[in-house]
Amino acid sequence: MARTKEQNERITMATKKKIMAAGLKLFARKGFALTNIKEIAQSAGISTGLIYRHFSSKDELFCELIEDTVKELTKAAQIFDSHASPTQAFAEMTSSLIKDIQSSEELSCYFLMITRSIFEEEALPQMAEIRKSDLLLFEKAAELIEKGQKMGEFKPGNPYKLALLYFSIIQGMANMRLFLGDKYIAPEIEDIMAFLVKEKAGDKQGDIG
Repeated sequence: MARTKEQNERITMATKKKIMAAGLKLFARKGFALTNIKEIAQSAGISTGLIYRHFSSKDELFCELIEDTVKELTKAAQIFDSHASPTQAFAEMTSSLIKDIQSSEELSCYFLMITRSIFEEEALPQMAEIRKSDLLLFEKAAELIEKGQKMGEFKPGNPYKLALLYFSIIQGMANMRLFLGDKYIAPEIEDIMAFLVKEKAGDKQGDIG
């Protein structure tokens, strides 16, 4: 029996996701310049010809992964705009990141891919958009930290430096997830936010969020 249009579309989408997952892992671990289409095909368990049915080149695949990253960074920045309570906003962001990093290597690979790509010898035009999105996220986080300081929720300090410290912690978690694999154990929200959130009289471990 011939497959329906819907079945073909599902198969096509599944294949594309498999290619993107393989590309993401290789770009993260080897970098853009040292990764080739043949390796991506082998990792995905498909032929190179099938890859070219979905992506015209390695550059196009990389570009789509970067576009996905930019979308996620934009969504993350919106979280910092959507709460009256700075503590709740950071708790929501932190909880989501902890779960995503713990549950699979995908988010960690995105972090590593971005870091590697920034230092690629070959200039990658897509990185300009990543830097722009990263800076927006840092600025939104810094603005929310400053708001939290004025509300008495956060500890004193340079808001931008504190925002960079927060995301450095997250980056470190992502790197350790890839390094340790299944042995990785995620920290608690309170441990990550301890440098930022003021303790109140009567607070107990686990009160954040």
